[in-house]
Amino acid sequence: MTGKELLLGAVAAGLLLSGATAPAFAAKGEGKHGQRGAAMIERLDGNKDGKVSLDEFKTNVSATFKTFDADGNGQVTKDEIKARRDAFRQARKAVRDAAGADKDKAIEALRAAGPIMLPGAGRMIDRADTDKNGTLSEAEVLASAQTIFERRDRNKDGALDMADAGQHKGKGHHGKNREDRAERMLKRLDANSDGKLSQDEMLARASQTFERFDADKNGEVTKAEVDAKREAFRDARKAFREVKTTDSEARQEARKALRDARMDRMGSRMFERADADKNGTLTKAEMETAAATLFKQRDANGDGFITADEMGRRGK
Repeated sequence: MTGKELLLGAVAAGLLLSGATAPAFAAKGEGKHGQRGAAMIERLDGNKDGKVSLDEFKTNVSATFKTFDADGNGQVTKDEIKARRDAFRQARKAVRDAAGADKDKAIEALRAAGPIMLPGAGRMIDRADTDKNGTLSEAEVLASAQTIFERRDRNKDGALDMADAGQHKGKGHHGKNREDRAERMLKRLDANSDGKLSQDEMLARASQTFERFDADKNGEVTKAEVDAKREAFRDARKAFREVKTTDSEARQEARKALRDARMDRMGSRMFERADADKNGTLTKAEMETAAATLFKQRDANGDGFITADEMGRRGK
């Protein structure tokens, strides 16, 4: 992710996007989530009883492990993980670029390039690699798979089915209610406390965010400045973890510092679009233009304000 993507993401998150989701958007997302859930169950349900047991889940993961273990030595390395993901990206690009009969061939090649997801791989590899040898064994991957299974089995009946998929309704990350999060986001951004967000309030927050990133105050934000904010988030997270739970005042201060730092480090693909002149840095004018565009996209009824039920709407 580029520095610009990270910066615009921080503005987008700080203004209203990250996690603040309106009921209308949640309802739309539930349909897609339900379709994905049904497809997953059909794919993994070996005995076709309409649900996926832990054994069926692990059987699929074991097969996936073998596709990642290119040299068959019983260990999956970071290079093997990267190779599979690179092959998938190339196959996906070939589908986009192909036309006619060639597109059918490209789609088949894309299917052959999968799967690209392996429990414990990616950002969680250090935690999954319990023996700390820098690679993942099948046992380590299966242990991660069991953790994932138990987390997804929300009704704790020992199987994954559409009832578990339904548990997502109205929820965001970590089970927080989306409507509540939208309300909290609005309250944080609503400077005059009138229960809605105006474009002026949004642009004011965008300017404040820009100024936080522009460490040298030269009117442009660079990747180095964005990286510094990311490091600040890591430091704040570490500091929060180290505070003793009995020291409530210190913990509250550390939590606030972490919350502020998290807003700065959030990323979004939107930021690439904000660099209008494509010079690799972002000016305040570019950022304000992007924020104004974002406001219009979220103002679903065109009344010049964003309310809690519009917080999570996608662009029109």
